[in-house]
Amino acid sequence: MFFKLILENANGDRIDMTATANQYMTSKVEGLKPPTGTISTSNYAGMDGSYLNNAFIEMRNVVISFEMRSLGVEARRHQLYKVVKPSRYIQDLLCDRWH
Repeated sequence: MFFKLILENANGDRIDMTATANQYMTSKVEGLKPPTGTISTSNYAGMDGSYLNNAFIEMRNVVISFEMRSLGVEARRHQLYKVVKPSRYIQDLLCDRWH
């Protein structure tokens, strides 16, 4: 399985997390399972089936663990913190390439 992961913040700054294996190496991805959901229905007299009142799907938290390798780890860490800030908007531009 090969994939490309690019992170983008609200300012449009981007960082390619899959540039090379010597920079950022993805070790584990969690949270890709379908989120849980709640469906509320009601039955009415004289009506076949049931009526959908509402449906709610929980948010899911995707956690991507990675390791930094090779030389210049400190510089890459600062480069990463410029784009990825705690509790700030982040968009992933994930381009799957399945082989």
